[in-house]
Amino acid sequence: MKHVIYLYFLVLIFSAQLSAQNKARGVSQPGSLTKKSETISTPTSKTGIICEINFADPSGDNILSEGETGAIKVIVNNYTNKAITPKLTISLKASWSSKPRVNTKWMDAIKPWETGSYSSTMKWDERLPSGSIVYEAKITDTNTGIESDKVETSFSILSKGSKIEAPVFVDVDKNIPKIPVQNSEAIAVVIGNSDYVNPDVPDVEFALNDARTMKKYLLDVLGYREGNILYIENAKKSDLNLCFGTSDVYQGKLFNYVKANQSDVFIYYSGHGAPDMQGKKAYLMPIDADPNYVRINGYSLNLLYKNLEKVPAKSMTIVLDACFSGGSQQGMIIKNASPMYIDIKAPLIGENLNLLTSSEGDQISSWYPEAKHSLFTYYILRALRGEADSDKNRKVTLSELKKYLTEQVTYMARRKYGREQTPIVRGDLTSIICSY
Repeated sequence: MKHVIYLYFLVLIFSAQLSAQNKARGVSQPGSLTKKSETISTPTSKTGIICEINFADPSGDNILSEGETGAIKVIVNNYTNKAITPKLTISLKASWSSKPRVNTKWMDAIKPWETGSYSSTMKWDERLPSGSIVYEAKITDTNTGIESDKVETSFSILSKGSKIEAPVFVDVDKNIPKIPVQNSEAIAVVIGNSDYVNPDVPDVEFALNDARTMKKYLLDVLGYREGNILYIENAKKSDLNLCFGTSDVYQGKLFNYVKANQSDVFIYYSGHGAPDMQGKKAYLMPIDADPNYVRINGYSLNLLYKNLEKVPAKSMTIVLDACFSGGSQQGMIIKNASPMYIDIKAPLIGENLNLLTSSEGDQISSWYPEAKHSLFTYYILRALRGEADSDKNRKVTLSELKKYLTEQVTYMARRKYGREQTPIVRGDLTSIICSY
């Protein structure tokens, strides 16, 4: 009991420290900036109040070590037609305490289509044990009661004298678990696009290995049948049309393979994505596509989502290992252009849809050369081996998978390349991705 009281006391210290720092710093005024994460100066297709959150520490490893001070920034985008007066609700959850600490802050008014921000710092304290902190934020407009979705960021804390050990490497292509479970009605689409025809488009070196290994995991770990996996290497535009349908005919092969309300569907794509520089829409890039004419010879994500909405699946999981900013590990695929932000989140097309993408819309999806896989796919495969099962109940939920990918991919992208890569995981967080 004394131990529990002591740990709770530490949470109070940490929260009090945060509160004191916030009072000293105050709330920043709304501004007119240029980066996606800070200000949108002109109307977009988004509506409502959109909240974003970022954490940064001096070493860039998402770990608050001895002597370090981390910075938290909450970005509030007002995509409404009226000024808002935001109330910021902050929930601070420490892994060593079962009770979160909740604070409320009031921000200055934000005009329509403008942005405000709130900043605070977190200083390492020797009284805190090693563990993790989840910082959750939500905005409520005090005028209308309109609320944003909750957003969160997480980081680790190292107690005094603790050291960071190098990540353990696992060869995901060997010793694949064979789970005695069958999902005989499940249907999968697995696509690996590596060898692009256009000489200006770099190949995706590990895409075929990603696709081949993912197929093995579908068979051995998730219980799919060989005949129920539509497997395509180096897909052309015609292959994508045949599989997913067109704007005129949505009944492609996938649609016809699915048994209504009986088939779980798993879609995996590894390869290039590309933006339409004019319309700012995202496209999958077939190997015969020209990124400068992607509106003509690419496969639109909007069309993909629209056609998938009509597939009468029991559940659907979409995994997109591609970046859509115009950049890649080997440089820009659209010459003489700068990376741009593309919103690649699927529209709400039903509660049975789970969407996983390798990075946010203006980031580059990294490789893991030692593993001969992309970084994102490598950690998905490790998660399916049971590593994401945080409560050890031999089931991996989407919530556990989200937490695992966010921690592992984000950290390794910073460690190996010094850049940000934040996977997007969206859907029914209680859904079970795999059992083992």
